[in-house]
Amino acid sequence: MLRIELRHGSAPLAALATAVALTWVLVANPAQWVGQWGGLAVYLRMCLLVLCPLFLAAGAWQVGRDRRARTVELLGTVPRPAWHPMLAGWAAVTLGGLAGLSLPLLVAAAMTARLATYAGPGWWGPLPVVPIGLAAASALGVLIGRRFPGRVTAPVAGLALYVGLALPAYFPDSRWAVLSPVTDEFRSYVLWPASFHVWQAAWLGLVAATFLLLATRRWWAAVAPAALAGVLLVAAPPDQPAADPGALELVCTERAPQVCVTRINEFLLADVDAVLRPGLERLAGIPGTPVRAVEETVRRTGEYRPDIAWFSLNDQARLTGGVDRRDWLETTFRSSLGDNDCPPPPDSVGDPTLDPVWRTELAADLWMEGDPPPELTALPEERQREWIGRVFAASRTCDRAELGRLALS
Repeated sequence: MLRIELRHGSAPLAALATAVALTWVLVANPAQWVGQWGGLAVYLRMCLLVLCPLFLAAGAWQVGRDRRARTVELLGTVPRPAWHPMLAGWAAVTLGGLAGLSLPLLVAAAMTARLATYAGPGWWGPLPVVPIGLAAASALGVLIGRRFPGRVTAPVAGLALYVGLALPAYFPDSRWAVLSPVTDEFRSYVLWPASFHVWQAAWLGLVAATFLLLATRRWWAAVAPAALAGVLLVAAPPDQPAADPGALELVCTERAPQVCVTRINEFLLADVDAVLRPGLERLAGIPGTPVRAVEETVRRTGEYRPDIAWFSLNDQARLTGGVDRRDWLETTFRSSLGDNDCPPPPDSVGDPTLDPVWRTELAADLWMEGDPPPELTALPEERQREWIGRVFAASRTCDRAELGRLALS
């Protein structure tokens, strides 16, 4: 019966739908996973936000098919338990959906292997949770589809699950927020203990068993897995996640001024260096200006060092490798030259060119871009560099009065 369901049931459609969905989410946000094994595992867990509703819809559609086709009575004449066809249908759509994930996942793994410079211990921890979570979603679909066999049941239930999975992310202080696929707690450089992954996999497995037993109307049999799932839910493992020091180890260029990225982003170092080196070399020799650029992932809250310019690599990796938005990379680099968490300037109305502070900061930005205004180029080279040093020093101390006095006109 399982073979028949795999060939003629909803399994082929489930495989196609999940393959298209996973391909889409992988291509839509490559910066989350390209070049990082840990990033790929974490992002696949995040993809449950899209995949679980699909599996639920497939399960609901599959189990409601017989009722819509009015073949329930016919199946009842077959000399086997009534729950066999239902269980075979659930297994078929689950296996079909998982098979559909295999090709895009293999392609993503091959692309990651080509670029990755770091794996780290336990990077694969989130992976076993994925198939168990998807099996639980399709089991919930079977339960819902058996109770409400209408044609709109599958899409409506899938949409409801999508919303439900996203809700815990809006309550980050809740201990159960980690059950959401989209929680910010999971990152490529954060290690979660094995006990957490075992706990979540066991909880999802018990939930799946509960749904299937309820779908077969074995109410008393469902009590045991439901009770165990409840116990696990209130007895989450006490171990806390921790940053992976290997992933956050800095890798720097050999020649000065240095450009440094974290180990997990080492595959981007050449591109980052090409973008930021001209700015660092332009600042060379100016007192009080940075002598190297460092990825801000390793920056502690409130940390400020005048010898370092920070930059962000968030959402920067292209699907084929390399830096995607060079202009944004330069922007984060330049903003850190004078950024010391200064309070926002007072609201102003009217022409901003009349604000001397605005004119000073604009002139410094244009100088960094290699296109200084005429008022600045009129000064000797040494005076220009001295002026730039004073501007950045005033910016770091949030001295708007000094910035106003440094206005060139």
